[in-house]
Amino acid sequence: MVLLFITLSMGILAKNFGSPGPDLDVDVSLSHGRSPALTTLATIINDALSPAGNVAILALVCLILMFGLHRPLTALAFGSTVAAGWLSSEIGKIAVARLRPPGALTHALIPENGSDSFPSGHTSFAAALVLGSVLVLASTPTQRAATAVVGSIFAATVGLSRLYLGVHYPTDVAGSLLISTAGILFWLPLWNNIIEPRLSRISPGFASPRR
Repeated sequence: MVLLFITLSMGILAKNFGSPGPDLDVDVSLSHGRSPALTTLATIINDALSPAGNVAILALVCLILMFGLHRPLTALAFGSTVAAGWLSSEIGKIAVARLRPPGALTHALIPENGSDSFPSGHTSFAAALVLGSVLVLASTPTQRAATAVVGSIFAATVGLSRLYLGVHYPTDVAGSLLISTAGILFWLPLWNNIIEPRLSRISPGFASPRR
């Protein structure tokens, strides 16, 4: 809850004092260095990690875990952990209600409007996917370290793509990482201490997510 409060406070401060200023300056500067290859990559990320795309990705992984690998509780642990991190971004969007960067200044490449700039839902999902993979799917220190490194690059790429497209501020992206972490930290004790012990009686081989 403390991390959530800090994140929301950051969002409110950024909303009131971040634009115009350094927050917007980063977006404007990025709009001057675009290339066809980077634009294509950013657009692909935008489409793939849309709300519908996120649901499809999460459902696919959970189905593979449940029916392909016969690990139903792992599927539930992973799905619920990622969902907790991702959906936490909705709290920020509602509580902060920050307007998107002005498209005329950032030369936004996709149509994004409204007061839901903080935090970035795309980046929140990416961060939650990485955290869920590290906490639930990786089973050895080596796997956790490798997943964390590769996942960090993935999450950073998604976050930068939102700035590159001109539809989010840097503080939106930073807030995404924080609020996803806050949501997962809130969820894990509930899963580990209340839900998983009961479900594990049905599937005793399940290993709990690590905090």
